Amino acid sequence: MSTIRITSPDDIRTMQAGPGKPTRVMALIGNSSRGSTPSQILKLDALRAMTNGPDAVADLSITRTTPELIPEIVDRGFIASALPIYGVRKRSGAIDPVELLDRCRTAVGLGARMLTIHPTPTAHLIASAQQRLVPWTSRGGGIIIRDLVMSGSTDNVYQKILPSLIELALSHGVALSLGASFRSANIFDSYDLTQQAEIASQIALADELHREGVMVVIESPGHASPRSITEVSRRLAASRYPIMPLGPIPTDTAIGQDHISSAIGATLMGLAGAAHILAAVTREEHTGGVPTSASTIEAVEAARVAAHIIDLGNGTANAVSADYEIARARSESKTCVVERSKPGCARCADACPLIVDPREIAGPSARK
Repeated sequence: MSTIRITSPDDIRTMQAGPGKPTRVMALIGNSSRGSTPSQILKLDALRAMTNGPDAVADLSITRTTPELIPEIVDRGFIASALPIYGVRKRSGAIDPVELLDRCRTAVGLGARMLTIHPTPTAHLIASAQQRLVPWTSRGGGIIIRDLVMSGSTDNVYQKILPSLIELALSHGVALSLGASFRSANIFDSYDLTQQAEIASQIALADELHREGVMVVIESPGHASPRSITEVSRRLAASRYPIMPLGPIPTDTAIGQDHISSAIGATLMGLAGAAHILAAVTREEHTGGVPTSASTIEAVEAARVAAHIIDLGNGTANAVSADYEIARARSESKTCVVERSKPGCARCADACPLIVDPREIAGPSARK
């Protein structure tokens, strides 16, 4: 069994995740354009104000400025995650491995304690993916795939810098999250031969990193039909590594409601032992819109519900206590409304079943 234990740069906050640990939630923010930093900081403030906010926040900024959101994430008490590939310039269609490594080091220096990397794309997987309805949907993985195709290289740029990344991770207590470059873009491509091959590659690399002492997370699967969720969960759970499901989104029809569909998919995976960090998907996932503060909070709330159900189903320590306290309060107060001291409520009025004395229904013999 492999778990991760990430500590903030100030050694105050710690997040443990993996088999046997409480299910964690990660919020997603990021600059989509220059000048959007103030709006993202407001989003962070809103997340911090939540009663049951996220455990971690990922900076998914696609701008090429210094990753300025990471210190803001850390300052607000969250574990920070980053995707360094987004900010790397492409020169003549190629990624400079030195620049990518420098971007990784900068993110860690600013406080990121989880890095998502995309070391799995190969020419073989790229060719295999051509049989799909949509070959690939990963933004970070797509950058690496484009680099391989346009540069004509056979070497994944992340593989080139992997020894240095291992050293960086070990020296700063950083977890490397293995991105799913070939996660499925729809439920019909889910758990096909391409995805199965990538998962095998992720697990093999995770084994290699684990032997080196590096904390590892595996990301997968993306969109997945209910049947595919069962299949992919079985494979991922057997790896015994912490899994961060990207969704999974179990229907392609929930456009504008993907915070709901992804929470359902994550719950299915979690109950099968294959969801340990939930990336909170917003309702804008497939609308083309930039997530607002309100929808980001909504996504975290939905993911929290999923995380709690997963912990209940898996028997995680203390998960049942909150539910029992609510059930006990309803029993004592004779109302289903939490924190209401008087019996009944406006919705049911005199028809409320909780205010009826069971002895009156049972008859005279029960009242003796």
